[in-house]
Parts: sequence; structure tokens; C-alpha cells
Amino acid sequence: MSIQRDEERAETFALGSSVYGGRPTFALVRDETGNEATITLYELLPTEQADARQRRLERRRQQSSKTHPFQEVIGENVEGAEDWTWDGWVAMKVRRLSGSRLRCLLQLIDEALRDADIDSSLITGTGSSTVLLPEEAGVRLSLGFIGMKPLQRVDRMRALSRGVARMGLEECYYWHAKCRSPNTPGGAKALRKLLTVN
Repeated sequence: MSIQRDEERAETFALGSSVYGGRPTFALVRDETGNEATITLYELLPTEQADARQRRLERRRQQSSKTHPFQEVIGENVEGAEDWTWDGWVAMKVRRLSGSRLRCLLQLIDEALRDADIDSSLITGTGSSTVLLPEEAGVRLSLGFIGMKPLQRVDRMRALSRGVARMGLEECYYWHAKCRSPNTPGGAKALRKLLTVN
């Protein structure tokens, strides 16, 4: 029974994350307190890989993301989490969005989740929830979250969201590598310039 479930989950996440056997490598966490909602995107990594990335960033005197134990971020009752072993894995925060930045990105979030056959209302609706994402959806959303964070003008936020939605998967992987690599500290700035120049 467990082997069949692993095969079904691997088929669901077939395109991305082949290095990790099709397991989800990103998570979206929606928190709602009062009238304000925040959505945080996390990348899920083996501890050794997360530590190595942090060391590279620190050597280049770049800000690194804080890592959290997997269970601390994801919790117990997240659909699909029980299908994989998470010992030795951590959640590394990509970005947290709220307010107008989040509103401008909701369409991209909705499309990415629907493309991954995930009920988007879990994240775009109300209440608190967590969903695990296949690599390709997480890579696309990373671009939106990373690019959106410092923007102030709504027209630029919308342009960035539309631009990321139009990108092909290979282009998303290219820009994701540029935005997350310690070797290209200006990757996110270049992405914003590409997608938000009028």
C-alpha cells in the first residue's frame, strides 16, 4: 500500500525534483490573524544542502534565509506530507507577502496551484493552511515572491506577476538560479527590471 502511494505521489510531482524522487520541494503557508493574511513560501531542502547554501551566502556577505525544522513549519496534518520521510529536512523561507503585494500575486499563485492540480482555494481562500508544492510550481512562485518584495507601485507589482506567469518553465528555472545563487547577487534586481520596465 505504501509503495503504491509513493508511486502515485511521484507521478503527481513527476516533472520536477527528480533528484529527490519526485517529492515536493516547496511549501506555501497561509496565516490569517484578524483581517490580515500573509502567505509565506518555503523551499524544502536536506539540512546539508541548506547549510551549504547559507555558508556560500555568508562568504559573499549576502543575507541568508533562516532555516526551520520541517515539522515546525509544515506541521502534522498537511496533505501529502505523510507520503515522504522528512528526517534531516528543513524549510528555508523564501519570502513572506501580505497586503497589496500579496493581492497582486494571487492570480499567479492561483494559476501555479491549478497547474499542479492543487486546490488553490486552500491558499487563496480564507483561514490558515499549508500546501506542499512540486518543484516547478515552487520555482515559478519563487520568482514572484522574490521579485515582488521590494516593489512599491501596484502597476509594477502587477507587471511582475503577469511576466512570471508568461514565462516558460525553462526560463523560470534560469531566473530562479540567478535569483537564488550567491554568485549572482543582482539576479532579483535584473528580473524586476526585465519584467517591470514600461
